[in-house]
Amino acid sequence: AWKNRSVGKGSLTYADGHLYCLGEKQVLGLVEANPKEYVEKGRIELPESGRPSWAHPVVAQGRLFIRDQGTLTCYDIAEPGTLASVGR
Repeated sequence: AWKNRSVGKGSLTYADGHLYCLGEKQVLGLVEANPKEYVEKGRIELPESGRPSWAHPVVAQGRLFIRDQGTLTCYDIAEPGTLASVGR
């Protein structure tokens, strides 16, 4: 079992061998789906909405969609190692 709290309370989704962990304080962590150990591949701070977000991130066709209190943001994640904002 993992002992790292990653981004804290929030929601997650699985895609392409990774967990996309979205914390309630708008921090997104990319974690390798590895049952033996916690391996964080990266982390970014998303634009603040002022309130906690509980929506699950969605991955589809090389894009990561994140919704908060009235805003939907799309990130291009098709290229390994990149997280480029596509639109808001």
